[in-house]
Amino acid sequence: MNPLQYAVYKGTAGKWGAVQFNLQPPHFYREKEKDFTGAVALVDGKLAEGWKTRDGAIFMEITSTKDKNVYDWENKITIALSVNDLGKVLFALKTGEETKIMHDPNAKSDRAGQVQKFLNISSPNGTSQGCMIRASMTSNGQTKSHQVPLTGDELLVLGVLVQAAISRALGW
Repeated sequence: MNPLQYAVYKGTAGKWGAVQFNLQPPHFYREKEKDFTGAVALVDGKLAEGWKTRDGAIFMEITSTKDKNVYDWENKITIALSVNDLGKVLFALKTGEETKIMHDPNAKSDRAGQVQKFLNISSPNGTSQGCMIRASMTSNGQTKSHQVPLTGDELLVLGVLVQAAISRALGW
């Protein structure tokens, strides 16, 4: 069974948005092809030619509302959270310390700096009161941003899921 999504929707008043977390397990890949079992990528226990391994990650999607309970998924921001990023997120969820993460999806190419994504998690009143998840993305000189508050219990669930995802992302 594929992992299920953890989603929080806060659009009943049309003020906030929605955030979704999707776990992608570790896998083997070759160009656009993926193998989650090793049935294709492994031959006699060794990687077949052209195949590589990739750690798992959580893909966070966040968006705002267009109206009450109507979400603007066409303008969502997607951020792939690596194991190291998940450690930072978990730290914020457990301690209440503000965490900021910046991603440049094109960092290792000639298009570096053209797209920048930012994730901020803050709990100014302590984690029992919840947190605010903010994300923004700048591309081609335009910036879009979304924010979704989590209650203390939602924050706790997310923390447990992130902690479990770290182990799963490494295949431990």
